[in-house]
Amino acid sequence: MKKYAVLILAFLSCISCKKNQAENVIPPTYKILLDSSANNKSISSTGISTYDSKIIAIENLLINGNKIILPIEEFKSIYTKIDSTKTKIWECGSPFEWLDEQWMTATYGKQNEEVGTFENFNGEITTLYSKNIEHNTNNHIVLFNKALAENNTFEIISHKIRIDKSTTLENFKKQFPNCEIEKLENPNESRIRFSVENKLDDAFLFYFKDGKLDYLTLWWLLC
Repeated sequence: MKKYAVLILAFLSCISCKKNQAENVIPPTYKILLDSSANNKSISSTGISTYDSKIIAIENLLINGNKIILPIEEFKSIYTKIDSTKTKIWECGSPFEWLDEQWMTATYGKQNEEVGTFENFNGEITTLYSKNIEHNTNNHIVLFNKALAENNTFEIISHKIRIDKSTTLENFKKQFPNCEIEKLENPNESRIRFSVENKLDDAFLFYFKDGKLDYLTLWWLLC
């Protein structure tokens, strides 16, 4: 009997051990996410967080703590005062054609390939001006367009990097070591481009003047 009791205890102990091990196992999907998150961050020799990629996804950038794309009602709750608005026809189309395709199709009909836009859409897009920041809207969602560094802050979510009017070009290069600086006609001005996807067209453009961040804009290749 003692022999059987010992065997039973050993068996139960084995099951308990395997159960504890199973509870401590990280599912493969989460493990990949954790690993990629850890590998995505790097620290320079100066001890500051550095961003090595030449791509900044729209979802990875905040303006004053707010997302680049907002539902119009949420936008109104954040930007309670609009200084002015301007509505005009965008001859070459707009990013809303793919960023908000489902709503645009439901509202204006299918896209007409010959015309290059939706069947019943007149092409009008409204620009909203609030202090030192501009947004565009199709009256459903609101998309960031441009913001001066004055009174505005920008943040790379994944690396918790904050950028504002005090950011110098030299410090920017330290935090973004692989960025490419484009010289402009004015020798006191320069531009740094980050694609929003794996292509060189649509991009966030950081403009510097006299060695400090001047403004940021989200640029789309439409024509």
